[in-house]
Amino acid sequence: MLLILAVLILTGFELLKEFGSSRAVRAEVDRSYQTRLQIQGVFSLLQDAETGQRGYVITGDDRFLQPYDEALRDLDRQMDRLGEMFSDQPEQQRDFRELKSLAARKLTLMESGIVARRDVSAEAAMSVVASGQGKIVMDDVRVVVARMIRAEAAQLDRHSAAAEARTRQTEMLAAAVFAALLIAVLTSAFLAWRYVHSRRAMLADIRAVAARQQAIFDGAIDAIITLNPSGTIETFNKAAERMFGYRAGQLERRDVSLLVDVAPDGVGPFLSRLTASQGLLENGLVRQVDARRSDGTTFPVDVALGPMELESGTHVVAVVRDISERRRVEQMKEEFVSTVSHELRTPLTSIAGSLGLLTGGAAGPLPEKAGRLIQIAHANSQRLVRLINDILDIEKIEAGKMRLDMSALDLRDIARRSIEGVQGFADGMGVRLDLAEGPPTPVRGDADRLIQVVTNLLSNAAKFSPEGSEVRVTVDPETRIARLSVCDQGPGIPDAFRSRIFSKFAQADGSDTRARGGTGLGLVIAREIAERHGGRLWFESAEGEGATFHLDLPLAVEPAVRAAGEEPRLLIVEDDADAAQILSEMLQHDGFTTDIVGTGREALAAARTGTYAALLVDLQLPDAGGIALIRALRSNPETRDIPVVVVSADTARGKARGRSLEVVDWMEKPFDQSRLRAAVAAIDQRRSDRRAHILHVDDDRDILEVTAAALSGMADITPAASLAEARAVLGRMTPDLVILDLGLPDGSGLELLADMGDEEGRTVPVIVYSAQEMDSALGDRVEAVLTKSRASLTVLTRTVRRLTDDRRP
Repeated sequence: MLLILAVLILTGFELLKEFGSSRAVRAEVDRSYQTRLQIQGVFSLLQDAETGQRGYVITGDDRFLQPYDEALRDLDRQMDRLGEMFSDQPEQQRDFRELKSLAARKLTLMESGIVARRDVSAEAAMSVVASGQGKIVMDDVRVVVARMIRAEAAQLDRHSAAAEARTRQTEMLAAAVFAALLIAVLTSAFLAWRYVHSRRAMLADIRAVAARQQAIFDGAIDAIITLNPSGTIETFNKAAERMFGYRAGQLERRDVSLLVDVAPDGVGPFLSRLTASQGLLENGLVRQVDARRSDGTTFPVDVALGPMELESGTHVVAVVRDISERRRVEQMKEEFVSTVSHELRTPLTSIAGSLGLLTGGAAGPLPEKAGRLIQIAHANSQRLVRLINDILDIEKIEAGKMRLDMSALDLRDIARRSIEGVQGFADGMGVRLDLAEGPPTPVRGDADRLIQVVTNLLSNAAKFSPEGSEVRVTVDPETRIARLSVCDQGPGIPDAFRSRIFSKFAQADGSDTRARGGTGLGLVIAREIAERHGGRLWFESAEGEGATFHLDLPLAVEPAVRAAGEEPRLLIVEDDADAAQILSEMLQHDGFTTDIVGTGREALAAARTGTYAALLVDLQLPDAGGIALIRALRSNPETRDIPVVVVSADTARGKARGRSLEVVDWMEKPFDQSRLRAAVAAIDQRRSDRRAHILHVDDDRDILEVTAAALSGMADITPAASLAEARAVLGRMTPDLVILDLGLPDGSGLELLADMGDEEGRTVPVIVYSAQEMDSALGDRVEAVLTKSRASLTVLTRTVRRLTDDRRP
């Protein structure tokens, strides 16, 4: 069929060309006739002019000049018209120019004869005519005119011959087309028979495919809804009827927002709103929203949206899945994890802490056999602690809930503290841990999480190193990264295991009888922590020659540190230039160096440099209140410990709004100079030897007892097993520090935060020590968050010592 169509098109094209050729020939004949007629007309005008001129010369009668004058008047116009006819014929233009030149000469000669007859005499005029020049010119004109007429005839003959050839070609083509059409008709008859037969088979296949698609559409577990470009429902499968409680006919041409609002934002047509609120459809979209049943109840669903391009525009296919059961399972999982976190971590903390104290000699010397058994129990309790922490960390990573408390750190100090934590394990394996000397290596990170990474690398290195070997740790600042490397002398990493080393539960020896133990989760968690810090964890190894793991982190610029003997530098945050100058001169007189800024934004940026020993803050600042500035300082790990003295005209309202903020003193303008000097001087004053008093709030009596034993050498401990007991203690005294569990029998430990302040507006530091990891809900009042079983008693003791030292006058 296409061949026939192509032949017909070609034939039609040729016929059109033939018709065009015929019209061109007719036009050429007409043009040639007109051209030759024009040539003859010019020649006739010259003849008329010559006849008139001769009659006047012979008779002197002016009537003979009438045809002469008429010929002269028409000659220029006819000559111009002839020139236009030859404008596109270069071969004729030469003859035309020659004819025009001859005509001009002839007119000149005729004019001279007329002038001689009029002005001189008849004899003079006859002599001009008798000279024969006019005849010679006229003969030349006849020659040129004849040549031009022959050229026109030859050109017409060429066009006629070409047209004749095209006509013969068209006749041959027409004959061939008719022959082809005859063949095509016969072929078409055969193909039509074949088509009818094939069409019946194809229709049967189409019905089968349509039936299968309808069965899939109606048999799908998920609801499938098709929407037109305006967002109204076109089709509605059986699963959708069951899910939403409607029959398909009830929702035809109803807006999809009746069931699920997939385009809640924006204005304009449905597709525009869908793109504005959800994004482009080309690659498909999946969203979690709430859907509505016919009875008005709502339930959570996953909605997958995809485009369906039809002639009428872009339609949308929505696949809706009820995720109520999944949400229920997720809730159960969260509750289970919370239960595991509390019910396992709390007793394990008691067990591991008690065994650790016994191992450390807290209960006096132990018999050798008992000591060995306690060491075994302590080691295995620590192993169980690590297993639980790894499982909970993996759950947090997969749920996207791992948070980092970023601050300025020295990676070398992280390595040193990690070695201290692993030293006992390494000694038990008979492996030496060595930290190579090197310069400070500043980074920004979460100290606890980085220690977790390095501890994992060290314990793995010690576990796989032969007895008596050495694990070498190096920390080096490079061009833009800080690199911590842990190199062991173990068997190396097998080639077959390298691609799986950072996979969950991966073990080089996966048998149940492997001797070294481990969950196979440590490196997964370590790599995730490294990547959350903007770094990476990788390794180099040759089988049989040991392995080296590298932790690369972005190198940070260390803040400026005040040199020994350098005057303390204070930052005055005051937008009144005169008041700021008075404060500055007074403090400089007392030996302090001061800088002045006028806005909260400048103050926050300056405080982050680590240059200032304290800040003097006015509450009325042009860009933000002083309370907001202090909150920002306390929420940033880099600035949370900077002492703040408030110097303002409205401290009463400031105290009401900033009761939970740690402020050295609140001073009303105009301030008492001696009081200000005392407050600032107290910032650098040495701590006294007064014994700290700590309130420990925990419902687990074992934890209270173990913690009291661990802190007995540095503070007096008052235990409280409930919110009521804790409030009773706080009513009698103000402790230097509170260690707080979150899960208490009569409420959350967070409820105590509002009660932790004294008459002067100062607040008590709080350490949250709980099995529940709820750091996002703690606010600005918590100084440290330690997780039971993750933070050892040593870490708790170190944190208590730091905070109680800071509280001493």
